[in-house]
This record gives sequence, C-alpha cells and structure tokens, in this order.
Amino acid sequence: MNTQQLEYVIAIAEEKNLSKAAEKLFVTQPAISQQLKKLEEELQTKLFYKDKNDYLLTDAGRIYVNGAQYILSLYSSALKEIENLNYSGKKKLTVIYRNDLLPAISKEVLPSLAELHENIFIDTIDADGYIAKDYVINGMADLAVMVTKELSHSMLEYIPLRRENLVLAVPDNHHCLNQNYKNGLDVSCFLNDSFILNPAKSTFRTCENEIFSSWQFTPSILCESNDLTVTKHMVGCRKGIAFLPESMWEKESNYVCLPLTHPAAFYLVIAYRKSSILSKPVKDLIKLLLKACDNTERRI
Repeated sequence: MNTQQLEYVIAIAEEKNLSKAAEKLFVTQPAISQQLKKLEEELQTKLFYKDKNDYLLTDAGRIYVNGAQYILSLYSSALKEIENLNYSGKKKLTVIYRNDLLPAISKEVLPSLAELHENIFIDTIDADGYIAKDYVINGMADLAVMVTKELSHSMLEYIPLRRENLVLAVPDNHHCLNQNYKNGLDVSCFLNDSFILNPAKSTFRTCENEIFSSWQFTPSILCESNDLTVTKHMVGCRKGIAFLPESMWEKESNYVCLPLTHPAAFYLVIAYRKSSILSKPVKDLIKLLLKACDNTERRI
C-alpha cells in the first residue's frame, strides 16, 4: 500500500466513476483500474460494487476510505512540519519545456504558478523530448511539456495537450508555389533545395526522416537547429526550407506553409513519472497548462 493507492480509492469514491477519477488525478483509466484491482487482491475483498454505471463503496470500502483520508491528512501535516523544520530556502520545481511550441508557458503559466506558490523556485530547462524523457524518468525533473509520436510509455504518464501535423515551410518566392496541389505535393520540386532539420534523435527529426523515406530521396541538409523560431526565421530569409508545426505559421509572413500529402502527426503532452506522487505545485502546474492549451485551441 502507498499514498498513491489511497488517493486513487478516495477519488473513485468521490467521483463514483473510473474515468472521472482518472481525469481528476491526471492518470489514465487503465492505470487507476489496475491499481484498484491490485489493491482488492491484496486485501482479498471488494472495495466497490457497481450500480448501473456508478462505483459505490462496500462496507469494507467505507472503512478503507475513512482510514485513507485520515492517513493522508497525517501525511500532509507531517510534510508541512518537515518543510518548516530548519527551512532556509525555497523548494525547487524543475520543468522541461520548449517555449517555441507553447509560448504561453513563460508568458502566463509559470508566472501564475509563482503567484500561487511563493515558496517554490521554478527551475526551467529547454530541451527536446528524448532529453526530457531521460530527465523525468531519472527524477531530475518533476514534469515535462514535450513532443511525442505515441501517447503511451512504460514509465511515463502522458496528458495530451494537442495533436497537430508538420507542414513544409518554403520562402514566398519558391518556384513550387506555381504548381497545382490538388493531387498532392509534388516532392520533385524540392530535390535541389537545402533543408533546415531538427537535431538527430529528436522527435521532430524522426518525423522528418519518415517523410523523406516516403518521398524516397536523401535531402541536402543546410544545417540542424533545435529552435523552431530560428528555423522559421531562416526560411523567411530564404536560406532554405523546413518542416514546422502547423500552429507556428503566421499568415502575414514571407514564407508559405504547404500541407503534406501524407500527414506527419505528433502530440504535445505533459509528461511525468508514473511512480511519482504529484505535489500540490505540480498539480496546479498541470491545471494551468491545460487551461493555457484550451485558450490556444487545444486539439486532440
């Protein structure tokens, strides 16, 4: 038994529904269902019974929830006392994210979090998904906002913020713009172009490699950049062409974005370690991120 299991059972009792309980705790429904099954097997008794679509407490379940609430109350009080004991500085919260994908993080989300929790120091790291995964899995970061092609991971919990596609960004004077694209993008137009690509091992580079594989040609690489804002500027200055998230296209700009014949999709997600117990600042950060994405046309 751990505090995570206690939180799961209390949430199910309060919501009377596995999906709602999972949403409340920022986990997947299978995760909370597996934990409940495991706990009931350990206790050798049922904590809930189903009445139509509701999960209702059994007598054993009521006893468990009362005890769980008491234990969590003691646990919370103990943590506060430990924090106050010889407390001489702020608690650090480490967050990994890419500001070029969600500018609202630095403009709105983190300032709002700092107002809610004045006793924390927010340490931020700008890194791609493969680095973010390593940091979060190994406990070097509390949470990451990152890009992934899949919505499941053996060691990380993902909360999707939006799904979008990569598009091909070309200068507004590119000769391909004279073509008719009703039958799809004519990739032969780009055989002699120089591409600005993302770094090797990055999620975006994986997407780019898959695109080139479907196009059946090896690109001429001008350079690699892990900053999409810089990449966008280079395309606008007619240095080369590149793949960009469709959300980054600004209509009044000196470059044009072309949709790909076979969409290259990715997800922007919140990631944290499955075994971790989320602190109040982390939970508030997740809520602020979800709200920020709702305000910027969240698409899943």
